[in-house]
Amino acid sequence: MKNVTEILGGAQILLNVSFDIQTVFQEYLTEEHRAFLAALRIIDHRIPELQTIYRGRGRMPIQNQPILRAYLAKAFFRITTNTELINRLNSDSSLRRICGFDSVPSQATFSRRLDLFSRLHVMEQLLHRTVTEHRDGAIVGHISRDSTAIRAREKPANQKKDVADKLNRRRGRPKKGEECRAKKQKRLARQLKQQPGRAIRELDRSCAWGRKVNSQGNAEFWKGYKLHLDVDDMGIPITAVVTGANVHDSQLAIPMEKKTTGVVHRLYSLMDAAYDAKGIRSYIAATGGVAIIERNKRRNAHTEPMDPAKKIRFRQRSIVERSNAHLKDWLLPTKIMTKGYEKVNFVLMTGVVCLAAVKILQYLVLPGLAPPS
Repeated sequence: MKNVTEILGGAQILLNVSFDIQTVFQEYLTEEHRAFLAALRIIDHRIPELQTIYRGRGRMPIQNQPILRAYLAKAFFRITTNTELINRLNSDSSLRRICGFDSVPSQATFSRRLDLFSRLHVMEQLLHRTVTEHRDGAIVGHISRDSTAIRAREKPANQKKDVADKLNRRRGRPKKGEECRAKKQKRLARQLKQQPGRAIRELDRSCAWGRKVNSQGNAEFWKGYKLHLDVDDMGIPITAVVTGANVHDSQLAIPMEKKTTGVVHRLYSLMDAAYDAKGIRSYIAATGGVAIIERNKRRNAHTEPMDPAKKIRFRQRSIVERSNAHLKDWLLPTKIMTKGYEKVNFVLMTGVVCLAAVKILQYLVLPGLAPPS
């Protein structure tokens, strides 16, 4: 399958050659087109090659790579639906050529490929390959971890009152007549011995009601999912995981720590009070890192103030909040129109891949004016 450079007539426009890219296109090339081409430069050669089966009857099937580029363009240009994407491709010959289409596929073709890409977790593979190529073995000062709410348009697996009742449930001995539940091994203790993939698969991934406390201290509820991110000091996403909205942030700390340290060598792990657990701190210390976690004020108990030096380092955690804001403001659709975990996961991961490409281009490629190795 041709890559972007070959699609554009063999001109080495993506290799820092002094060449006016406009001469390759018949219509005017906007700054958005140029930015998308630059982002594709980072990730295009890492797109997984999926073979399209042709049984010798009917029309030749459309290759997967152009459709994958179209879905990347859908995130990059913040297009909400497949219908809008098809209309954009039909009216924008430059984007159509960048993606590699001679003719635009039907909506049914896009829907079938979306289902295929979602089941094969193509975007997770692309994110891992892209980040590994540019950051594998790098020494990272800080890994900042946080989650953000993703609202969806589908039926939740739980009820809103269940989330509120769970938070208001009284702790301690059971009431008279209630049976004492058998104690199970805590999830954090179990995750210490599990592979990160298996630990993540045990978590709830269905659409659900979730709750968080905003900066004013008020409870907010939403229906949908959570996107969990690990980013480095440059805001490059190293690890991304999607779960149901009812999954507590602390349940992702150890699996994501394992996945992230498989790519980079981090010195400090920065997390807010939701991750304040002894098991998380102990695991990070055992792996040679330092956990800087904001203390959780449980039951108005006295909490020790953070060390001044750690407090200064903790300010770096705002980078993950800016990354989440960047995703929601520029790379994720205003409304998630797809339904089901796998498809929603594909949409969100497409935005994360674009964010990784933008950050790699901004901090690792453009300053040195050198192509990626």
